[in-house]
Amino acid sequence: MEILKKILDFGKDELTVLNVLIAVGVFLVCLIIIKILLKFVRRTAQKMKIDPSGVGFIVTVSRIAMLFIAIIICCDIIGISVSSLVAVLSVVGLALSLAVQDMLSNLLSGFVILMSGPFKDGDVIEIAGKTGTVKRVGFMHTRIRTGDNKIIYIPNHEVSVSNIINYTREDTRRVDLVVSASYDNTADQVRKSITKSFGKVEGIMTDPEPFIGVKEYGASAVSYDVRVWCRSEDYWKVYYALNEQIKVGFDADGVEMTYDHINVHMMEK
Repeated sequence: MEILKKILDFGKDELTVLNVLIAVGVFLVCLIIIKILLKFVRRTAQKMKIDPSGVGFIVTVSRIAMLFIAIIICCDIIGISVSSLVAVLSVVGLALSLAVQDMLSNLLSGFVILMSGPFKDGDVIEIAGKTGTVKRVGFMHTRIRTGDNKIIYIPNHEVSVSNIINYTREDTRRVDLVVSASYDNTADQVRKSITKSFGKVEGIMTDPEPFIGVKEYGASAVSYDVRVWCRSEDYWKVYYALNEQIKVGFDADGVEMTYDHINVHMMEK
């Protein structure tokens, strides 16, 4: 440490060119050390099973902090007063913080999102009225890819204060359908026809058991709740296939799917 101190103090007030060369050399050494430390930070974060977006966020913040320290060290070697530099940076930082409050809010919100972990890369989420697959949580925005292949950038502050629905965090999901049938068909007829449809749709789970129940008696038809469980990745496949099979089954079993209509009775005077 004494040798390093002598190198840093050598020629501060004697030779500006030499000071610059020493500063450049120290900065290069700092870059090598930073590279080694960042590998350690990345490995540590990965061992803690932090989401890949969080690992990238932590590594980037660490890199900026280490570079800032390296710059201060080099400025001190050149002869720039560190205390004065810190004071100037504090004033500038205060002015910038007032000017870029939204940016700082997004930055802090991004850190909170990564630490709390409401979602990770690859999850399908609904947030701020938008649904898509999470691509990355950045410094300012959270990127999601919609089903029609659009990339949406949502400010992290908006994400942190919004209700988040994560569709893929759990292994299973429930498919909810509402179907209608004529009053001319009994509930037992409708239930048996729908039950037969379950066996024709791949992906429907038997545990928990599927559910069929009368929902309401409408003006023109009786509505039934149909609820089945499936793996999360099979949700839409089961949803559309079951809709189709119920209609096919109703046609085959003589169950009428009615629509809104009005019966008019003519009376003679």
